[in-house]
Amino acid sequence: MTTFATEAPEATKAAPDGFNLAALTALTIGERVIDPDLIPWVPYVEGVDVKPLRLNRKTGVWVNLTRVVGGGTVSRHYHGSSVVGYVLEGGWHYIERNWKATAGMMIWEPPGDIHTLVTSPEGTTTLFLMEGPLFYLNDDDHVIGFDDVLSFTKMYRDYCASQGIEALDLDY
Repeated sequence: MTTFATEAPEATKAAPDGFNLAALTALTIGERVIDPDLIPWVPYVEGVDVKPLRLNRKTGVWVNLTRVVGGGTVSRHYHGSSVVGYVLEGGWHYIERNWKATAGMMIWEPPGDIHTLVTSPEGTTTLFLMEGPLFYLNDDDHVIGFDDVLSFTKMYRDYCASQGIEALDLDY
């Protein structure tokens, strides 16, 4: 039979004036403040640029601004994990859905979703928060390419090096 503690561990016991959070906050890492103006727009594919804001190689989380100038299409793709998008400018939709994302809207996509992103004629800038891989598919659902935090890290660093720009440490 398993016996569980009946009291809180010492570090989390309430002090006379409240909880002992100082013992926990001493273990946290410092916050990270990222100025997107210090990060270049990196060419991704024709008509699409990305600005990475977080490239966490330990968790696989990658966050970027995606900018599509004018109307365009991001190839049919599959997400290995969920995605959150927040439209900052313009708009887009998925060919496979009957809704449109416009400025100010947040979209959550479940893992395993397959779709083709098409932007409005004026284009879009969207903040995307992703974890895990993104697989590009052909019409028969065969994988023809992929991206993840590692490929985006390499793309960002290679672009900065080619432009003589010091890449920021976005691995947090």
